[in-house]
Amino acid sequence: MNKRGKSWPLFVVAILIVVFSLTAIFGVSYQYGDTKHTYVKGASDIRFGIDIRGGVDVTFMPDGDVDATPEQMTAAKTVIEDRLVGLGITDYESYVDSNKDRIIVRFPWKTGESDFNPQTAIDEIGTTAKMVFRKGSTADGEEILSGDDVTSANAAYSETDGWVVQLKFSSEGAQAFADATTELAASGDPISIWLDDENISTASVDEAITGGEAIIKGNFDQDSAATLANQINSGALPFALSAESYSTISPTLGARSLEVMVLAGIVAFVLVALLMILRYRLPGTIAAVSLLGQVCATLAVVSGYFSVFPGSTLTLPGIAGIILGIGMGVDANVITAERIKEELSKNKTLDGAIKSGFKMGLTPIIDGNVTIVIVAAILMGAFGPTDGFWAKVFNPIFFWFGPSTAGTIYSFGFTLLTSVLLNFVFGVWATRVMIRGAVHCKALRNPWLYGGKKEGGAEYKTPTINFVGNRKKFYAFSCCVIAIVLIFSAVFGVSMDVEFKGGSMITLAYEGDADLDALKNTVSTELNQSNLTLQTGSDISGGQTLTITLPGSETLSTDQLDGLLTTLNEQYPDNQFVQNEVSNVDATIGNEFLLKSLVALVAACVLILLYVAYRFRRIGGLKAGATAVVALLHDMFIIFGVFVLLRIPLNGNFIAAMLTILGYSINDTVVIYDRIRENSALFGKKQMGLKELVNLSINQSFSRSLMTSITTCLALGVICVVSVVYRLDSIYTFAFPLLFGMISGVYSTICIATPLWVDWKMHKKAPAKKKA
Repeated sequence: MNKRGKSWPLFVVAILIVVFSLTAIFGVSYQYGDTKHTYVKGASDIRFGIDIRGGVDVTFMPDGDVDATPEQMTAAKTVIEDRLVGLGITDYESYVDSNKDRIIVRFPWKTGESDFNPQTAIDEIGTTAKMVFRKGSTADGEEILSGDDVTSANAAYSETDGWVVQLKFSSEGAQAFADATTELAASGDPISIWLDDENISTASVDEAITGGEAIIKGNFDQDSAATLANQINSGALPFALSAESYSTISPTLGARSLEVMVLAGIVAFVLVALLMILRYRLPGTIAAVSLLGQVCATLAVVSGYFSVFPGSTLTLPGIAGIILGIGMGVDANVITAERIKEELSKNKTLDGAIKSGFKMGLTPIIDGNVTIVIVAAILMGAFGPTDGFWAKVFNPIFFWFGPSTAGTIYSFGFTLLTSVLLNFVFGVWATRVMIRGAVHCKALRNPWLYGGKKEGGAEYKTPTINFVGNRKKFYAFSCCVIAIVLIFSAVFGVSMDVEFKGGSMITLAYEGDADLDALKNTVSTELNQSNLTLQTGSDISGGQTLTITLPGSETLSTDQLDGLLTTLNEQYPDNQFVQNEVSNVDATIGNEFLLKSLVALVAACVLILLYVAYRFRRIGGLKAGATAVVALLHDMFIIFGVFVLLRIPLNGNFIAAMLTILGYSINDTVVIYDRIRENSALFGKKQMGLKELVNLSINQSFSRSLMTSITTCLALGVICVVSVVYRLDSIYTFAFPLLFGMISGVYSTICIATPLWVDWKMHKKAPAKKKA
């Protein structure tokens, strides 16, 4: 058979992946003078979240006892968006939860501004800003016109009056203003301007003003004049808004975090690629090329490279999802390479081994990836915008909770889902096309390159570990670990982050030496709180930090936070306190977020149970699904134990880690179940007992499970090391517990799920004992 002339797919696909990867990273643009024309977006065009760029995440509610209608909430959201645009902020996110009268807004720091005050911005966009012109100088004076009669407002500088706000009226407003000023000029009474029942300007009227324009004079500077003009232009809110929950982060921390996470991603990719090449030779090299395409395609989807996808906001957990996808993305390649290697050990020809390896490896790849898709979809549906596709799919489950403020979790789910779906394109299709091309290249037809033995080398042998026979030892070990965690939890308690229980935590950067006792007295006096917790530390830049935690679920208003910063800098000027991060969560919102997270976990378990029960119905689907879920609960408990033992407060990272391990651990279990199903059809009940068949299936899958776990743990290990070295606590508290969960996932799949399934099957088959 002539093998020549068919190797071109190897080189063509590899070249296409490399070219695509370069354009996805660097984009395609043309610079002419100061004008840049972008034809294809690259990594520099990615829209980063506020945890990277710095910014504000705030939940507004109507102030007081206002029972707002859905129309009023939508109108208020529109006004807020107009005010953000007026502030020069266009890449904001905003959602309305009409059921609970909440407006959720996320916006970054203003571009190019180093002293942006997030508390001031929150107050600016949440102020009613209802402007009224009145006759006389009192609040009960006759109303002449309102802000609705103003067509435009602009901040301007006058040589005589300083900063002022110039107004232009509509035709009706101009006429009303002319009539009123004519009357006031004759009577000698003044005219006053009121904003939210506060007098901002009072002036005498010497003559009628008929030009349809007016000027507001006052004690303005440039910022206050621009703020007032922006509020007038965007219109008044239908009611005042209060910030029930908000969090802020400085751009300095975020920018440094981005650099560190990009470094972690590069290191993880290089290590995983080298491991694949050393282990699987030519298929491993092809897998590395495919993995490059998968990672760059994920970045392309996020950046908006493809016109059919608008792009998505990328957060630090989202980058962690891409890095995790590097470790998990090679799973399809590992399964395929292991099956080819196994078929070659049966003395099949190279063509036969590859054909059989492709065929037998496809089913576990599909089943394993579908379970991860389920988890990623729930992450996006539960914690993403209400108008998103997955939010609509899972609306019957999560609509009670309204929109979530966990944009970072949504970003993680998005990049994880994108990586998995692209794995079908690169890890399955592209890899197989390139391997088929390599087989038809005469120089690459040596079976050793595909995992076969060298001439005179040792035969590939399947391990013969008696996993089923030792199952009681595994059960006992797991019970001991669970008991230790339960005892520790009972003795020391479980710490909850403000994200779940509500409360305030403020992190300030400072210079020089700090007297904690004196600072605690100052903060306690300023905030009228006696049980405060103060802790010093350092941030990613190496600067000193002071973290202030309020007791219980107490929260701070923006005015209190501004007052605290002012007081600290007045009393301790040498320390130069600057706000780094603020997390201020209302207790009700925190409890709802916790409940929603628990519902998401339950929903994921139920969907996985149903899917596994259906896919493996030939080997007792419900039993297989139930024992798999027991193993998943075991893994989730291990993650919980890491949080408890290390005294890490439970937060959104805890839920993201829990849901991730659900998809990952079940992936391992599905691969082994697939082997059991295959061997059951191959050997039958008469040729091999149940325990022998299951042991054979586990041992046949053992190399794949171990290798996939090593690549995934390698990627997570890089994230852990980087997060510790550079003090990225938000990433560390996700990656480190998840690393233990991944290790537990391999253990529970091999030593818990499958042996439990054997016990259940044997119990059902055991004859009933006769009564004496």
